[in-house]
Amino acid sequence: MAGLEVVVRPVVFPNIRPAPAQSVPPQDDPDKGFAVIRGNGGKQVSLSNSWSASTSTSKHQETQRRVDKARVYQQDDKGTVNRENFVDIEVANKIWMKGPPEQSAGIQDTGGAVPSQAPTTNNVEIQFYRPIQEQKNIEIKKKNYILKSDQEVGPI
Repeated sequence: MAGLEVVVRPVVFPNIRPAPAQSVPPQDDPDKGFAVIRGNGGKQVSLSNSWSASTSTSKHQETQRRVDKARVYQQDDKGTVNRENFVDIEVANKIWMKGPPEQSAGIQDTGGAVPSQAPTTNNVEIQFYRPIQEQKNIEIKKKNYILKSDQEVGPI
């Protein structure tokens, strides 16, 4: 008896690789096996396709703003204010915006065509903002200062 020893013999297959591709003899007719479509030459069919898109954006333009001019001093986490280090800021509290031209109510729909002399209206939108509050590190220098077209006009 062999005991704990086992004899293992590996099995070797004669050829595990696929066989090489065999060459095919040339066909007698090179057009053989292809479908040929023929017509009667009647008339040409042409389909027209048209597509268009149009977009417009409406942007408001700022005409004037009312601001408060303030100085903000540096303040650390402990609440100590450093009066030597500051930034001057302008805080808007009211802004006037001129809207884009809109068609007035009397204009009739012309099927997408815009009349050359269409009456338009420019609406004015006013936006209010909370004014700046005086605090330990904020000092207000000027209140309600009007700015028009990048020019200072003065307090109202």
